[in-house]
Amino acid sequence: MFSHSFPYLVCTDHSNVPIIFINETLITNELLIILLVTNLLDWSGDNMRFTLQPVKGKEFVDRIGLLEEMVSELADKRSTMGYALYGKRRVGKTSILKEVDRQLKMKDGIVVVYFSVWDLVEFSLLEFCQRLSMRIIDAYRPHTGLKYRATDLLKTPASVLRKILDRAEFKVVYNEIEFLLSTKQQTDNNMLIEHVFDLSEKLAKSTDTKCVLLVDEFPSIIDLKSDGARIGEPILRKIRTISEDWERTSLCISGSIRSTMELTVLSSTSPFYRQLIVKEVKPLEKEYVGEILLRNLNISDEGIDEIHSFSGGIPFYVQFIGKILERAEVITLDSINDIENEFLTEEGNILFKEEFNSLSSKERLIVANIAEGNYSRKELANIMGDKVSNIDRFLMYLIEKGYVEKVERGYYALEDPVFERWLKVFILPSFQS
Repeated sequence: MFSHSFPYLVCTDHSNVPIIFINETLITNELLIILLVTNLLDWSGDNMRFTLQPVKGKEFVDRIGLLEEMVSELADKRSTMGYALYGKRRVGKTSILKEVDRQLKMKDGIVVVYFSVWDLVEFSLLEFCQRLSMRIIDAYRPHTGLKYRATDLLKTPASVLRKILDRAEFKVVYNEIEFLLSTKQQTDNNMLIEHVFDLSEKLAKSTDTKCVLLVDEFPSIIDLKSDGARIGEPILRKIRTISEDWERTSLCISGSIRSTMELTVLSSTSPFYRQLIVKEVKPLEKEYVGEILLRNLNISDEGIDEIHSFSGGIPFYVQFIGKILERAEVITLDSINDIENEFLTEEGNILFKEEFNSLSSKERLIVANIAEGNYSRKELANIMGDKVSNIDRFLMYLIEKGYVEKVERGYYALEDPVFERWLKVFILPSFQS
């Protein structure tokens, strides 16, 4: 089940164990305790100076030009052009989408629907289509005059449902609810996709509005399951075909893994190539790291330099370190180094240990050797006593998982600088021994 009483994704796995995601980061029970004890999370929902939530409004730094461009384009009712945001995990793509969502909601005649594919529990095509449909119906309630939430309507007996939705302006909603109820018996994949991605267009036309769909981690839909099998790339082509007929709907997507974004939009053979405006979201430059820190801390330029170097400009780490620094009476370079080491030991072990252990033994060897400074495929093959072709195969797996990036022909680096530091401190000594 999901809880929306606070702005964090909370669900349970099949063993009823709580699972929490914040800004694309899995928060385990151990890390949750640390976050609560150190007051890094405020369950009351009050504003925080440093936050692990997607930032909005005045808390937003950098990206201003991108935000203005996106809001201007998406608020134009004559345009159906959308955007594709790509970049590393935790770099702030969700914050951009959430801020676009916030600003567009203040525009007349624009209905915005934000949905994250990573919010799904069962990760099935049926669950995706049902939940996105319900999100769209609920977003349109102020325009349709519908008093009931979609989840409540789904629980309503058919005879009562017909009475509730008997008015002409509810026809689109009634047809969709009826279809969603029928999916318990039939699950034709094409019909599911057509219904959900036609729904926004139908509601937009019937209410004389424009709908903007913001789908976070969109490329992950290729991993959705149907009848126990991965649905794969055809879903992208299907959605592209549907979107070609849109007159009142724009699609904005984001993705963290370069290879799946290539599959979706970046490659000349991908379904959404040149159909969306592509923007790379990069880590923050030093001046913007400084802007975040100086709002709340008395910190020197050298201290800002150190945190920028440690975090690689990734906002999640900047915010995390900043919140811990709030407890310090005096901030010095030594105290910053101590807190960074504390972060690697406590939070870093929790954030990265499970990720590292989830890799295959060959993948673990490769990332450890890259952290040690062996960046070329030939060096990796020599050190590991393996063929270059085998190393290439596992490098591709690591790229697809978002751990490794190709910096130039034959040379590779780790995506996350903090993960790399953690490897050097906690993993390399055991590998070397």
